[in-house]
Amino acid sequence: MIHRNNESPLILTHLRSSNAQEFLYSILFLLVAGYIIRIHLFFVSRAFSELQT
Repeated sequence: MIHRNNESPLILTHLRSSNAQEFLYSILFLLVAGYIIRIHLFFVSRAFSELQT
């Protein structure tokens, strides 16, 4: 029990360092997805306003 408690911080720091690249990729993916959604919404709103007139 005590041995596990002493090991857990080391495991957590190791997981954080190994997942740092994955974390950066997820942020990059979210930024790209948000950018694509913004462009898509912009074109949809433009097409919708053209249809209304």
